[in-house]
Amino acid sequence: MESSPQGPPPAKGSFREFLALRHIEPEFVRWALVGAVWGGVVGGIVGLIVGLFVYVPTAVFAMFEIGIPGALVGGALGFLLYSLTKAGRRR
Repeated sequence: MESSPQGPPPAKGSFREFLALRHIEPEFVRWALVGAVWGGVVGGIVGLIVGLFVYVPTAVFAMFEIGIPGALVGGALGFLLYSLTKAGRRR
């Protein structure tokens, strides 16, 4: 088995494989993905807190009810920020 100069390829599902995601091309996909992850995480936490205050047995469902739209909005905002950044660099 030949080894590459960078070392062995990352194992499936490893942390190094996750870190390799920052090299996703095209770049706008990476911005949208980061926005979607942050929007989903923040939305999920807010949904869990709201759900715990409103009705505890359904708090997990509230987490998804707010987290999924948060991920969609975060992805759209990530793409919008990428677009604005690219437009600003061209001037």
